[in-house]
Amino acid sequence: GAWGVQEGGMDGIDGMDGMDVAKQNHAVDKWRATLQRVAPCCVVLKVTSTRSFDTESAGSSFATGFVVDRKKGIILTNRHVVKSGPVTAEAVFLNREELPVYPLYRDPVHDFGFVRFDPKKLRFLDVDEVPLAPEAASVGIEIRVVGNDSGEKISILAGTLARLDRDAPHYSSRGFNDFNTFYLQAASGTKGGSSGSPVIDIQGRAIGLNAGSRTKSASAFFLPLDRVVRALDLCRSAFVESEDGIQWQ
Repeated sequence: GAWGVQEGGMDGIDGMDGMDVAKQNHAVDKWRATLQRVAPCCVVLKVTSTRSFDTESAGSSFATGFVVDRKKGIILTNRHVVKSGPVTAEAVFLNREELPVYPLYRDPVHDFGFVRFDPKKLRFLDVDEVPLAPEAASVGIEIRVVGNDSGEKISILAGTLARLDRDAPHYSSRGFNDFNTFYLQAASGTKGGSSGSPVIDIQGRAIGLNAGSRTKSASAFFLPLDRVVRALDLCRSAFVESEDGIQWQ
């Protein structure tokens, strides 16, 4: 009788192990499908500031952006990428197509902005768009940061969302700093070049915008998307459809 109970207990444990493995495999497959869908939406942004302006100095930099409206060609990135002054910029897509992009909106306070490309000129890549879901951010969920980390064309960094109420990061005593908002935080280890990367959940929704990190730790800081959603809706409403296509009013 005792041996029978032991056998049953072992079978139960083996069954649970099998269920756990199946769940893990399902999660891996779902993440793989999600990342295959999201990666083509992400672009490398090559930005050149033609002159010093406001808090930004002249120079060239690489960053990340991602498509949030494929029909209108709108890409979301950081304000410190779009810059506050005159810039020339190009977007490099996953298939290495390069298109010029133009600043569409720079938020006056928070670290986000939009640039735009002409969708009709993207010839060899069927690009999708990443939906924005600020309400999906919650402590403990698994995330992926997809972008141009440390100069690599495409990097995927994993993490777990740890905080929703981190103070806005302080970057410089002379340059731009965000304020009057909380930030999300996770130990994803992002570095230079990943500014503007989407922070996605397993469903492929952007729940935050990668903005900065600590150089001496793995902590990374993400801008919540509530204000971004409102600004995107206002930008969309400024476009009109005509015989020549979609145009900015």
